[in-house]
Amino acid sequence: MLTLSASYVAAQSQLPINLQKIIEYNTANAQDFAVKISFFIAFIAGLLGILSPCILPFLPAYFSYTFKEKKNITKMTLVFFLGFSAVFIIMGVIAGYIGEQSLAVMQQAWIVTIAGIFMIILGVITIRGKKVCNYLNLNNRFSRYFNKSNGDFQGTFLFGVSFALGWTACLGPILAGILGIGAILNNMWYSGLLLFFYSLGNLVPLFVLSIFYDKLNLSQNKFIIGRIFTFKLFGKNIQIHSTNLISGILFIILGMIIIIYKGTSIINKLDIFGTKSYFYSLQSAFIEWKYANLIGIAVFIFFILIIGYFLRKELASE
Repeated sequence: MLTLSASYVAAQSQLPINLQKIIEYNTANAQDFAVKISFFIAFIAGLLGILSPCILPFLPAYFSYTFKEKKNITKMTLVFFLGFSAVFIIMGVIAGYIGEQSLAVMQQAWIVTIAGIFMIILGVITIRGKKVCNYLNLNNRFSRYFNKSNGDFQGTFLFGVSFALGWTACLGPILAGILGIGAILNNMWYSGLLLFFYSLGNLVPLFVLSIFYDKLNLSQNKFIIGRIFTFKLFGKNIQIHSTNLISGILFIILGMIIIIYKGTSIINKLDIFGTKSYFYSLQSAFIEWKYANLIGIAVFIFFILIIGYFLRKELASE
């Protein structure tokens, strides 16, 4: 990658004057964008994604591990986010090497297919009532901790990674600009951090949903508690829990969609509430708004305080 980058720089000086001017113009635009954008504006941009059809694939993903885990959904949402954001940070770092095409590189057909296959495998494991850690032969304290825990932390983290690889993002002006910072200004660490804050904004709607889920104690709902079905298959008694079945089917459907359509683009094309145009216009207006950074800081601090309160409460209860 470094060789390609060096070759590109050397070749750039050989380009015609008019093409060099275009490159200089793009660089100036990226520098101007880098001045306007901040971690907090990137965070709000991710939050505004709730207006975009791109948020729709998150809902079946959310309900997949909601039915699978039943309890501590807020905690599992944070674990899902860690896996999801890890891919976005890597995407930002890659952008520093190969340019704005990093999204396409991270979503190559074979990578997306592997992500889809993992989701299908996770679906089968879930239907069987198992955890991913049951299949990982790792004899260490970290693995033993997860094996003893009630939730499938490892499975949810890997699901977050797989979902991010299969998720076809809507390239709004801010996400495209962040990739441009890494591509044109060769600042991979800055673009990686910006994408972390962007993905943190994507987390907010799911985090709010999970708080309501835990606060309303929906895990005690009869539908969520579910029941065990027993049937015979090849002369053997098979027991499947209803919520594991629902969760597993959702995982499998998501995996199949990602494999067949090479991502979630088929879902992203849906604009059920007609908010897609607002998503793009709001992001563009937000970049230029003089109070954008202050609003971003205020919302970010409020969100971090909520997460801090939740984590402190969790630690106190353990």
